[in-house]
Amino acid sequence: MDYKLTTGNKMASNPTPDGWNTNQQIRDHQLATSIINGHKDGVNDVFDPESLVLLQQFCVSEPTSAREQIAKERGWAIGPDENIAEAVKGNLAGYVIMKHGTNDPVFDGRDLEMLKEWFENGMPSGEQVVR
Repeated sequence: MDYKLTTGNKMASNPTPDGWNTNQQIRDHQLATSIINGHKDGVNDVFDPESLVLLQQFCVSEPTSAREQIAKERGWAIGPDENIAEAVKGNLAGYVIMKHGTNDPVFDGRDLEMLKEWFENGMPSGEQVVR
């Protein structure tokens, strides 16, 4: 399923960087590195500050319980036949979180560990991580 970027990220209201493709970022497991590498560079930020807080809440906690808590707080009740992107109202951070625990998660264990470490280190800018 292709994901339509609409809210919760800088690129929803601003032009996307040349070559940016959210679906490809997800398929190629490059979204986590793009979040870290583009943070605060003024051009390639993937998320706005509010979405980063939400993603941090998910990544630094035990992801499954954090997913349940965030879903409850946001009213993101997702049934088996429901479109996750629509249920989270196009919020990319919400999509990432709600896909956790499914057969097709956006982040694998390596992505989550990389993001958790980055968040715990204070989200430094200028990082150049590779996967």
